[in-house]
Amino acid sequence: MIDRVLLDAALGRARPLILGHGGDIAITDVSGDGVVSVALTGACRACPNLAMTFVGPVRTFLMEVPGVSAVECDQVNAGPRALSRLARLLHAHPYPAA
Repeated sequence: MIDRVLLDAALGRARPLILGHGGDIAITDVSGDGVVSVALTGACRACPNLAMTFVGPVRTFLMEVPGVSAVECDQVNAGPRALSRLARLLHAHPYPAA
């Protein structure tokens, strides 16, 4: 079971960056096996840097929460290899390449 307070606090660390760019973020689902789903709104929905924001601060901060096994965002249109490269370039939490 994931502590929702810790999850919200982790998301709160990324939120100022997202709000500063005219968007916002919300947790849309937390599965029983620790998969956290997020959705970006506002200006973030059409941002060309959406994948960087997701794999950089958003996913990294959420993966630090005990019990989180993965973070997903249906809006990210990049494959696992691209996201893995981005994570390495951003010194973010490693993303498993396919």
